[in-house]
Formats: sequence, C-alpha cells, structure tokens
Amino acid sequence: MILLDANVLLYIYLDVFPQHERAAEWLERLLAGRTEIVGVSWVATTAFMRISTNRRVFEVPSTPEQSADRLDELLAHPMVQPVSPTELHWSIYSSLIREMNLSGDVVMDAHIAALAIENNASVASTDKDFRRFSDHIKIIDPLAQ
Repeated sequence: MILLDANVLLYIYLDVFPQHERAAEWLERLLAGRTEIVGVSWVATTAFMRISTNRRVFEVPSTPEQSADRLDELLAHPMVQPVSPTELHWSIYSSLIREMNLSGDVVMDAHIAALAIENNASVASTDKDFRRFSDHIKIIDPLAQ
C-alpha cells in the first residue's frame, strides 16, 4: 500500500501547481498498474478539503463540491481504499512522538507515519519532513519518479 499525503493530493488535483501534471501522471500510472493499493487517510482528505477550498490560499479556490467530487472519484477506484487508525495507532503514534521528541506541525506527519506503520504502507509525499521517519517507513516522492 502507498498512503498519499495531502500535498500529493493537492498536486494531483489542482492544476494551479506546477507539479500537477507530473503528480497526476504518477497516480494514473500507479492505478493503471494495479499492483499497489493506494491508501487515503481521513487526515489527508480533510487537509485537501481545507486547503483546496481556502480563499486565503488560492485566488480562485475549488468549490467544496469540486473538491469533494475529486475525492469521491478517487475513493471509488477499485485500487484505492480509505485508511483509518487501528487499535495499535496510539501506541505507535505516541512512541514516534516520544522517541523522536516531536512537536508542532510535525506531529501530523507522525500521525501519517503511524498509519503507514500499522498498515505496512509506504508514504507518498513531497514533504521533506517525512525523511525523519525513513527508519520506520519507506518514503516515495512521486515527483522524483
């Protein structure tokens, strides 16, 4: 399984980003290959909705309906599945935070890393902060592929 970070979702679906075409092609190839499940966490979908519809971020943001439609389409694909925390989540998540002495914004990255660990998944992200978790999970940069 490859778990998508919110920044990858934004690049895939919003053509205002210069990374859009490469990210969209990467996902298209991944889904067409049908060899790897694509995981989407609720925290990534929430971040996608929050950012893509934000007037402070974009001059012309997506409407809530447009953003929800994009996620509906993604989640309807047979190779995509929503990913939720398991009963092990708090133990894994809190261990990462404690062991790595994490605070601030990076605790959200730790949440996604914990989801990846408990689901035996890699994380697709362009966020360099994820490198700190490379001893625990495989990090994939879709733009480097």
